[in-house]
Amino acid sequence: MKKYIILSVTLFIMIINVKAIQVKFTVANMSVNVAEGSVGVFTVFEIYPDNFVPTDSTNFIELFNFPAINYNEIREIVIEKATLTADRTPVFSPLTSFILTDSVGFGNYIDEDFIQGAKYAYRLSVITNLGQQLNLTQKSMSTEIANPIMNCAKLNNVYRKAGHNTFQHNLPLSITLFFTRVLELDAHLPFPPTFSPNDWKVAHTNNVSVVNNDNNCGSGNQNFSVCLDDLVNWHNTYPNHDPITVFIDVYAWVPAHTPAIFDALLIQKFGFNNIYKPKDLIGNSFGDMRIAAQQNNWPSMGDLTGKFIFVLTGKGAIISEYITARSTDAIAFSAAKVTDNNDVNDLTRSTPDIGWWAVNDIVFYNMQQFRKDIFAPGNTGDADFNTGYTTSNLGYINRTYGIGFWGQPGNYDDDEYTHALNFNMNNIAVYNIGYTFNPTNGMPENGIQWMPDVTYPGLVNDHIYSNYQQVTQAATQNIVATDLIVESGAHYRMIAGNSIDLQTNVDIKEGSDVDIRIDDCTNVGNYNLRQSAGEQLTQEEIEALMHELAKELYGYTPTDEKEIARLYVYPNPTSNLINISYTNYLLTNAIFTLYDLTGRLVKTENYTPNRREPTF
Repeated sequence: MKKYIILSVTLFIMIINVKAIQVKFTVANMSVNVAEGSVGVFTVFEIYPDNFVPTDSTNFIELFNFPAINYNEIREIVIEKATLTADRTPVFSPLTSFILTDSVGFGNYIDEDFIQGAKYAYRLSVITNLGQQLNLTQKSMSTEIANPIMNCAKLNNVYRKAGHNTFQHNLPLSITLFFTRVLELDAHLPFPPTFSPNDWKVAHTNNVSVVNNDNNCGSGNQNFSVCLDDLVNWHNTYPNHDPITVFIDVYAWVPAHTPAIFDALLIQKFGFNNIYKPKDLIGNSFGDMRIAAQQNNWPSMGDLTGKFIFVLTGKGAIISEYITARSTDAIAFSAAKVTDNNDVNDLTRSTPDIGWWAVNDIVFYNMQQFRKDIFAPGNTGDADFNTGYTTSNLGYINRTYGIGFWGQPGNYDDDEYTHALNFNMNNIAVYNIGYTFNPTNGMPENGIQWMPDVTYPGLVNDHIYSNYQQVTQAATQNIVATDLIVESGAHYRMIAGNSIDLQTNVDIKEGSDVDIRIDDCTNVGNYNLRQSAGEQLTQEEIEALMHELAKELYGYTPTDEKEIARLYVYPNPTSNLINISYTNYLLTNAIFTLYDLTGRLVKTENYTPNRREPTF
């Protein structure tokens, strides 16, 4: 009588098996919570065969393997979207598709059809030559785009995820604008010297003069002028963007590359009226930018729709020379690097120092945080985070950046990002701009600063000076205006959601352009979105949905849910040899257990993948 054996398999972990294609799929939540500049959700994918060898032009691509799909069997690539709700299984709908015509698949799509506050998942799939659809990967995201309230918030009272050394990032410079609107470029003198302002070099080096570019501008490794062209082209495509701030680290000035020539290049590229300048902050009543900032003369985010802001960083001597040469005709703002509050109070002692004559032209501050290369020479440590409070309370705009274990730039984790938010940092410059942060305090990646004892961030009813740009004073509920003087020729808006109380000492002078009205800030701009008052999902609900999506997309259920997928045993029952096969996915650290028909344990065997298939 034959003895039959039944095979029982216990699964611990499942991993991807066959290396067949390599995939990168990115979903960028554009301009989160920033008003009027949102143009949609940006998705981009790259698919390569497993034998693909990166070249110099593609070495920035981060590839990961995907199982059991041969590249030459793919006919079409599809991007899909599903709305996530708590009461039903997500149903994906195609957004767009790409017919595969060569050995490398690449495409991108901008989705402009979304509801503010809703939650979505985006999925990448392929269609084989036989018409079979295989789901590759999905990304979840929360729109939270173009929060209209932020349209009324002043520039100095919002925080935004910024890029650190954005020209080094593993994305083309123009693509980084789908992740952040705050960039950083390094500008060096060319070597050998030239007499063309277009020949500034862009690379990460401490040298004053640089021979070769090393950046992601244009087709790669292009001059500073091409980097600016990338920004101009993006602006021309999406003209109603929220303000784009570009921090530029300048290393030296020479007769052929002077501050005036530098400013002329910016005007040539972007146009005089598309740039928010120091003179716009000052107005015609004061020549002191620090007083204008302290009096809250900053414009609102809505006022800055479609604008560029340039901020020069670097050594104090370089900054001082620029301020001296350009004075109130400067096109760019200047920033000082500070370590603590003593530096803020006396910039001439900061490192590197600013000339005493240039101090009153400094309203931007740069701070190094989370330096992790502790063994690097010249490590001077991190700035005191309380400096963020000080600069913010004075009406200045600050920026913080990190340094990684292997040098600049450095990635931030969720807790570090949260820490920066808690100290009122305006521009949190990270290297991992494609990363979605989940601050522990529940705040979005970009939003309005929380300021203690202030009814609405930036609500300081004081003298309004600006004659060059519209200035907005706004509150979601009520405004009580006291000691407010609006000068002749000034452009001023006062907006509140519920009530505005103008006290007797408010003086709106003849010749001023004033708009005072009740408005909840939801209709200030032309938003390309729909408002929704529907139920909002909790983070736990989102995670649960994404767990179910993962099972759907990858075709398995984790071990703790007592299910094994795509595992075949034959013949079963058997009296001799048992074969085990699997498709698409491979087990790891599995234990194979054999029982006969009476339930008696026959044999167990530990199994490690990628070595051999078990046989009994």
